[in-house]
Amino acid sequence: MKLIILSGKSNCGKTASLNLLHNMLLNTNTVVEKSKISVGNPSQQDYVYLMNCNNTNKKIVISTWGDYPYLLNDYCSKYIDYDTVICACNMNFMRNTVHKPFEDAMRFDNLTTVILKMPESDINKYATSNNACATYLLNLIKHFGII
Repeated sequence: MKLIILSGKSNCGKTASLNLLHNMLLNTNTVVEKSKISVGNPSQQDYVYLMNCNNTNKKIVISTWGDYPYLLNDYCSKYIDYDTVICACNMNFMRNTVHKPFEDAMRFDNLTTVILKMPESDINKYATSNNACATYLLNLIKHFGII
C-alpha cells in the first residue's frame, strides 16, 4: 500500500484540497468512482472516496476526513487491499499517549509520503492555495505510477 498523508493545522484547506483532487482524478477519465461514503460532517464535505484506475487497475482511497489520529490507522486497516490511501491528518492531534499517526503509518508503508498543507493568511488566496495543493497531489500520484 502507498500511503499519502496531507497534514496541516485545522482549517488550512486539507479537506478542500482532497475534494479537489477527487474531482481532478475523475476528470482524467482514467479513474472511476466506485463509491462515495459520507463520514464526519457531510456539510463540511467529509467523505471517503473509493476509486478504481482504468489504466493501471489500481484501487485508491481518498479520505477527506482525518482530524483524529485513530482514523489513519483505521483507514489503513480497513482498506488494506487498496493500492493507495490518501488522507488528511490534523497536526493539532498528531501525537498523544495512544495514537501516533506517523509511527502508525510506517506500519503500512515505510515510505509514507507526508505533505504539509500550510494555512493561507489571505482569504482571497484560499482557492488558489487549495488548487495548487490538489495539483501537486495529482502530479505525485502520476509520479508514483498510481494513475
